[in-house]
Amino acid sequence: MRSFSTTALLVAVSCWGGLSCAVLAQANPVANTTKPLVILVSLDGFKPAYVSEAETPHLFHLAQQGSQAKGLISAFPSLTFPNHVTLVTGQTPDHHGIVNNTMTDSATTQRFTLGSREAVENPMWWQEARPLWVTLRQQGKIASTLFWPGSETPIQGMMPNDWLRYNHDMTHQARLETLLGWLSRTEAQRPDFVTLYFSDVDSAGHSAGPDSEAVRSATRKVDQSIGHLVETLKQRDLWTRTTLVIVSDHGMASAPPQKVIQVKTALAAFPDASWEWLGATAGVRLNGEPIQDVMTALSTLSHVACWPKALLPARFRFGSHRRIPDIVCLSDVGYSVSDNPERKGPLGQHGYDPELTDMHGILIVSGPHIRQAQLGLVNNLEVYGLLVNLLNVQGEKNDGENTLSPLVLEPASAAGMP
Repeated sequence: MRSFSTTALLVAVSCWGGLSCAVLAQANPVANTTKPLVILVSLDGFKPAYVSEAETPHLFHLAQQGSQAKGLISAFPSLTFPNHVTLVTGQTPDHHGIVNNTMTDSATTQRFTLGSREAVENPMWWQEARPLWVTLRQQGKIASTLFWPGSETPIQGMMPNDWLRYNHDMTHQARLETLLGWLSRTEAQRPDFVTLYFSDVDSAGHSAGPDSEAVRSATRKVDQSIGHLVETLKQRDLWTRTTLVIVSDHGMASAPPQKVIQVKTALAAFPDASWEWLGATAGVRLNGEPIQDVMTALSTLSHVACWPKALLPARFRFGSHRRIPDIVCLSDVGYSVSDNPERKGPLGQHGYDPELTDMHGILIVSGPHIRQAQLGLVNNLEVYGLLVNLLNVQGEKNDGENTLSPLVLEPASAAGMP
């Protein structure tokens, strides 16, 4: 990982401390630069309804100046890791292989979980798709990731030019200082593409519920950080060549404690079968137990539908990958599958049907060649095609239809991009 400029860090701290950001611009000028910059920002768990002039003025004004979707429809399942990988590959989880936040694979005894540093950094899990930063490096561009699933391990032999191990406790200030340090380099060394990630809204939604004061406080916090980023880019004379693509991986639904589907005894007659996934999207690995008998047992559960994975609704585009358990169950919104009656679940939950309004994420695109447009619902498979066009590179084979770029890019810009 490259280190960032000490001078840039010091002046950024001064700006954060309340001094005029003009000081930052004078200390670290970027003059006469023409190299475009694309910044992909993920606001985990951020719902479209959270964007308002009163609560999130910076996001609101970016949306007014550029393009905003009514909602960004997640890939199934509407979970964090699968959808972050979809955003940078344009592929469904069934194709890119990160099918859940928790996974097993017949090729290894290792269990993949978000909290397992050993698993997250094991290249084996990530080799079935080529993320955008690998494509960019292969085509001579510079990519830097400030937290993104998959960026902490070599994929097809390559990593981003700059990257960090995920640190949930890293402050917003430290994240922005790091990113701005990368952007302080000379034009030839500055990234063409960077990512930035904030988890505050998702964390607050889980712990306090999606309509809580904790969530409102978290939205204001991330909005303030977006405002700091934009102001600093303006002071550095980078704003006029920067395109911000702001997304969220999913939304959040209220999950009252009484809406827990207890399944501890549901498979009592099938000792080899096990619940591999729990939550709004649950899954059973049969391990040799008869599927029809297990399906009959599961049919007695309320507020959840279960399918053999090959018979999942076609609109989910999910069910063929070996890492998907034999049976997949989807809870009604607000409900959640648990195998531990003593464990209290979160007050907010995602993983439900991606077409539900509560599961929709945000999409805001703002930049020099971006139309002012209010869009309808957008499938998040389409974000990859937009990023590829903005960066003027040849993208990889993907599951999108390149429908977003014509809606968002000004005609002359779209015509000049592949």
